[in-house]
Amino acid sequence: MGQDSGLWPPGAPAILTGMAGGGAPHAIAGLGPDDIAELEAIGSQPGYDVFLPQARALEGAVEECRSNIALSFHNTKRGVDSVLAHEAEVATLPGVNVEHLRELPLLAQGLAWAALQVQRDMRASAFGALFERAQHLRRKLLKTAEALAEAAFLTPADVEASRGEGHRDVVGDCLGLVALFRRNEAKLTGRSPVTPEDVDEVERVAEQLRALLASPGEAREHESSPLLFEATEVRDRFWTLLTKRHDLLWRCGAWLFGRDVDMHVPPLQSRHPLVRAVVPTSIERGPQQTLRRMDSRPQSAPAPESSSMRSKVRFMVKVGFDFPSR
Repeated sequence: MGQDSGLWPPGAPAILTGMAGGGAPHAIAGLGPDDIAELEAIGSQPGYDVFLPQARALEGAVEECRSNIALSFHNTKRGVDSVLAHEAEVATLPGVNVEHLRELPLLAQGLAWAALQVQRDMRASAFGALFERAQHLRRKLLKTAEALAEAAFLTPADVEASRGEGHRDVVGDCLGLVALFRRNEAKLTGRSPVTPEDVDEVERVAEQLRALLASPGEAREHESSPLLFEATEVRDRFWTLLTKRHDLLWRCGAWLFGRDVDMHVPPLQSRHPLVRAVVPTSIERGPQQTLRRMDSRPQSAPAPESSSMRSKVRFMVKVGFDFPSR
């Protein structure tokens, strides 16, 4: 089912992102106390204030933030530290603003603050508890639909279509699942734990949420503070700005570290295991030293610096390295 034109106010961002089916973590729904505490620990209002004009001025598509923001912050800081350890070399690259790279961790902290603004708005709004109920019902129907698809009572295509075409909002998914179960009610009778009464409740909760979302709702104490829709759009703009600037950071890392770039400039959502280097024992070193003594072949001289440069250029061409012009 596509997104109903009456589901959101014109231009409103999709704020009700669900977690069913093991989807990616996100910055609003389902945040526990530990998640909120982590965002509060890294969030920075000064960072938010500094980058808010730049986030608002972004042109083009705005990417919805469905990511672990704390992880993005730590990976960003690690990448910046690695790249700026070679600051003199990076500063010579065309189109690279070193100060923009240096400020990336502060931008990530501003994103954390923006996500907290969304969380606070949602809790203060009239649909907080209703949204949690919708999440629970959505998970129940979706898991049941997936199990029925595995048992061949539904087709995987039907289940996928019930989620909408590219939309991940809870309201849209609930209404899509309602349509799916009603369309197959006769076939699923006696085979599904989801009853017609369950389906009716899902539809009722989804319609109530849609009615609440049709108007922005209550403002916060300060008139200058954004409403929920505006706060969500700002958060997504911060996320989009971070991904764009982190991409340039990664390209700088690719220039410096070649194929090992992800070890030095990890992707925003990368979780690198901490593996301790294994030191060979004396028994393991012995055979290696013997082999080296037996190998009397002349060793080639180290490749000149120009060879290293050519290797970097070949790598950049392969990955499509295209610094913007100044």
